[in-house]
Amino acid sequence: MEILVKLRAYIITGLLLIISFVFTTVLVKMEKFSAFDKWLSSIIHNNRSSFLTHIMKGLDFIGSSYFVIGISLVILFYLYFVIKGRFASILFIITMLGERLLGEGLKYLLSRSRPDGPHLVESDGHSFPSQHAMNAFVLYGILLFLLWTHLNHYKIKVLLSLLIVTIILAMGVSRIYLGVHHPSDIFGGYLISGFWLTVVILYARYHKEKNKKT
Repeated sequence: MEILVKLRAYIITGLLLIISFVFTTVLVKMEKFSAFDKWLSSIIHNNRSSFLTHIMKGLDFIGSSYFVIGISLVILFYLYFVIKGRFASILFIITMLGERLLGEGLKYLLSRSRPDGPHLVESDGHSFPSQHAMNAFVLYGILLFLLWTHLNHYKIKVLLSLLIVTIILAMGVSRIYLGVHHPSDIFGGYLISGFWLTVVILYARYHKEKNKKT
């Protein structure tokens, strides 16, 4: 119980995130986000340009399954073979596999159609929640957690944090820009990814606190 008291901030955060996701999902199914989705999408689409389209397609690739798998293998190699972090390696594998299964399962259950209108990139399957948004949030989120755990230079931590947050937000905007997601898809993807990442970090902290007592 003492350990759980120390970790109560993570528990509260996780509960708030999952409640927010469920609430958002209900509103999406009731089509209460339709007006907001159309409004925000129109603002983003009205600012399209050839230059921005190239950038957004690049972000689309960064959030793709191929890129995420490649980066994940590099991180896993570093964790297991360079710093000899067996627990961190297992945690990373569970994090990424769990994110993928969670995203695909929710898409299948909720079965939301993608936005009407031109799609600037090919995208199959259902729309809610955005898998690209989840990929970016969980991959770069767990990477940020590992960096904060292993790096000692505070200024570098802050700079990396700002960079990673920017990438995650830009990834979400790119999916709306390219016409393959509603804004609420991105919001839902961030919420459920935040919940999953909180669960993973909570377990990692619990494991660390437990080992201190043994």
